[in-house]
Amino acid sequence: MKRLVKAALALTLFLSAGISYVSNACTSIIVSGKATEDGRPIMWKNRDAGGQNMMYFFNKKDVKGAKYSFIGVVGSGATKTPGSLWGGTNEKGLCIMNTMSYNVDIKPIVGKTSSGNGPIQKALLANCATVDEVEAYLKALPQPTGLTTNLGAIDAQGNCAYFECYSYGFKKYDVNDPEVAPDGYIVRSNYSISNRPVLEGHGQIRYMEAERQIRHAIADGKVNVDYFFNNIARSFCNPYLGVDLKSGNFNKPKTNGWYVDEDFITRYSSLSSMIFQGVLPTEKPELTTMWTIIGYPAATVCVPVWEKGGAEGIPAQLAPNADRKSTMANNAKILRDKVYSFAVDTSDKRPTKYFNWEELFNLQGTGIMQKCLAKEAEILPPYKAALEGWRKANKVNAKQIIELNKVTDEALAAFYKEEFGL
Repeated sequence: MKRLVKAALALTLFLSAGISYVSNACTSIIVSGKATEDGRPIMWKNRDAGGQNMMYFFNKKDVKGAKYSFIGVVGSGATKTPGSLWGGTNEKGLCIMNTMSYNVDIKPIVGKTSSGNGPIQKALLANCATVDEVEAYLKALPQPTGLTTNLGAIDAQGNCAYFECYSYGFKKYDVNDPEVAPDGYIVRSNYSISNRPVLEGHGQIRYMEAERQIRHAIADGKVNVDYFFNNIARSFCNPYLGVDLKSGNFNKPKTNGWYVDEDFITRYSSLSSMIFQGVLPTEKPELTTMWTIIGYPAATVCVPVWEKGGAEGIPAQLAPNADRKSTMANNAKILRDKVYSFAVDTSDKRPTKYFNWEELFNLQGTGIMQKCLAKEAEILPPYKAALEGWRKANKVNAKQIIELNKVTDEALAAFYKEEFGL
């Protein structure tokens, strides 16, 4: 506990140094193992921000004071160990992610517009093993913390919770508590419910869609990784308008194929998607799986990663390349820009508001997203088969991860070249 307090104090000094961070806006869900198909907790997040993302392995030897090594999503371009992380898992099976909250801070810090939402996630993975330790770490942070976030966490013991963090405290929401989450799940977008009116935040429509989808999954007994990626992470539904672009009613010949990007879970600013799948009580923490999409989710493919694989266990398509970017994220950006190619009016960021839905999804089945989903259906089965074997052995085979990734990297490079000329 003393070490956690010391680490928390050091982080606070870092956050108060006047460094600015890019705010992000995301959508997320935590589901207790009580409500999932196989009894393992699931935590999902779509990350929305500027720039690009890539996967990065943090060796505890390279992170000052770290107790644990960890792996996660970071911003591209870093030439040294990144100072921020936007979702990841460590060697003890602790998983951390967040969504920016725009209404949580009841007493904002005068003159401070930045936050430590990225650095805190890195610090928690470096220093904590359980959700209880996360709570202790947050309690030890001197105030004001500069945090404005819905922080999500699951661990290898099956604990799962959101912490609505603000500058002068936080409130915990235990997803395993039937009084807090009677159906075994909690959804968060870009507002919190602990301090201020919900309408002061952002992302209410995305919240509605995530809530609608997870209720369907629970009712059908299909709360699993595939459901999340096929129906939630790549959702193009606006429940407030009653719009579902995948219905086919918004494609040619019924329309001209264009639509307005408004309140969809997957949107122009979506840079990555991640599903953290925890373990059963009898399983080792190293089996914790991070199913990861790096890049615009509708134009890229999911590949799982494990902390046990280390830096070599990150597929080359997701890891930093010579330009310190993910190759797959860069390909996805090129394809996304082809979809968001509105050129009639370039004022007021119009190119990011109108998108060519026909390019992503069409009745002929040749859209960018349709091709990526078909390739994903080929890529994932070998990983799933390997994971089942590791679960039976209760041990991850790091060598097998590298072998699987080699095949995947070659397949993805060929896919983007043959299908899109990239």
